[in-house]
Amino acid sequence: MTAAATTDTGFTAELGRANAGLFDAFYEHPFLAGMRDGTLAKEKVLHYVGQDHQYLSAYIRCYGLGMAMSPDRRWMRHFHDSAAFILDDETHPHHVLCDYAGTSYEDAQVDRLAPTAQAYIDHMMAAGRDSLGVLLAALLPCPWTYTWAADRFVTEERPPADHPLLGWWEFYATRDTQGVTHKLRGLLDSLAEDAGAGERARMARAFEDSCHHEIRFWQMAWSLETWTAPDG
Repeated sequence: MTAAATTDTGFTAELGRANAGLFDAFYEHPFLAGMRDGTLAKEKVLHYVGQDHQYLSAYIRCYGLGMAMSPDRRWMRHFHDSAAFILDDETHPHHVLCDYAGTSYEDAQVDRLAPTAQAYIDHMMAAGRDSLGVLLAALLPCPWTYTWAADRFVTEERPPADHPLLGWWEFYATRDTQGVTHKLRGLLDSLAEDAGAGERARMARAFEDSCHHEIRFWQMAWSLETWTAPDG
């Protein structure tokens, strides 16, 4: 299953095909492989939860940047509803992971971002100082990689009802969560139609860079990355 079928059209379909290898690398990373077979070490799970909580808070702030650049109330409604989705609904997969690790959600919180998570946030914030199209291109890989991976796993591997992380996978495979990706793709496609060649190139670069950051986010959690120097 590829991120974008060969018959799909539009700017985001082109991005999906151009970065198919990065989507595959995202799916095959040892962290997500451990999520698929339910054997991921609990300390890695908790490192991810703490960092992702901070990351999603920054993601909401990026929606605030989008709100400020919104050309009309339709766009404002999108950012309003998207922020509410993260605040009200996307804590659920974190709770699934905390239950798996035997820790409360509150105890999994951290007060400092790891270097890789900070770099990803800096990248998104920089995109928000460019244009609305570049910002959305930087934001799209986050929901798209997750919903694509969840749909692939649930459809192709059909995890059993007693899978210890089934709730996490099912959340990102639901129609509502998949709809977040579809809506964002549609909005970005509409912006790309009116963008010049230079802006479209920056949009494509922002999208590709975010795909790399998504993979590195797994690696950050897998390696339990901190600010400790290599020599200790």
